Amino acid sequence: MKKILSIIALFSGMLTVQSQSDFTLKGNVPSLVYALPKTGLCFEIEVETVTEKPGVFYLYSQRYLATDQVVMEEKIGCRVTDIEMKTVTAPDTNRQYAIEYLPKSPAVFGVVVNEQGILCGVNVPAVSVKNCETKANILTKNAKQLSTQDLLPLTQDYMMAGSTAKMAEGAAKQIYTIRESRLNLLTGEVDHMPDGEAMRIMLQELTAKEKKLTELFIGSVQKEIHTYTLTLFPEDMMSEEVLFRLSAKRGVVAKEDLSGEPYFISIIPEKIKRDAEETKTKSEKIGLYTILPAATHITIGDGVHTLFQGETAMPQFGELVPLPESLVHTPKIKISIDPQTGRLLKIEK
Repeated sequence: MKKILSIIALFSGMLTVQSQSDFTLKGNVPSLVYALPKTGLCFEIEVETVTEKPGVFYLYSQRYLATDQVVMEEKIGCRVTDIEMKTVTAPDTNRQYAIEYLPKSPAVFGVVVNEQGILCGVNVPAVSVKNCETKANILTKNAKQLSTQDLLPLTQDYMMAGSTAKMAEGAAKQIYTIRESRLNLLTGEVDHMPDGEAMRIMLQELTAKEKKLTELFIGSVQKEIHTYTLTLFPEDMMSEEVLFRLSAKRGVVAKEDLSGEPYFISIIPEKIKRDAEETKTKSEKIGLYTILPAATHITIGDGVHTLFQGETAMPQFGELVPLPESLVHTPKIKISIDPQTGRLLKIEK
């Protein structure tokens, strides 16, 4: 919703700016409150959770399948696989100003703010700020777990034995039977050769059944992918501070939760140096404030490896740049200011 202050058109007058330090509106004086922007960092953290479960016949994997590459115990582990950064914009309450209009000047002008109250310029359309849209949590669901009885339609001899070793032997025989059946289909050594889609379905079912039976020996490894979103509005530079923690069972948790391993963030703004003469306030009064945003470097790591590096312009670390009152008073002048960074974009007369 555009808030081009039509009320200003009713008042022609001198412009004065109140800073945040003396932020008190005077009664019966038409005033506009505007804020300069600050940038928030929106992190989308992709975490892979791996769950390992041993098979019921893992002790017999070497005997019947000739492999010792098996899961021996149940384990859950998490790791960060990707971090993406987007930016969000909000009004900076530390850089909020009030403009008073007094009927002492013939100039008529219109200062524009957007729906968040962030300064957009003078005599220009209001510009909405697009904030990041976070991803929904992504989860790869576990496959349906089948019981041993579902997987082992064993003959009476195996079932009556009541022995794990005997049941393992029966499961192994089924695996080799499936492999032989699949090989016969692929080589065409069957009495009635299926065609097209029927062939594909049969091979798919045989492969799925073999996989499930094999997992009874070597165990299963299931992976889940979750995406977590964290938003941070830094007020000061940060060096190796805990951003979040990663728990093996619960994924990303708060930095205060000591059950997880810490991941650290550094936010280092580039120092902006300007000549002292340029920063001196002239005798002329200030019309509006803009910002020279600071280029800021962001890194995230686990203390050993760097998982993310990025750079963005952050106005809260930048320098205030005042516009003189005479410039803002100029009739029909157009001043465009970026509502995301507070930077002066263009002046048109």
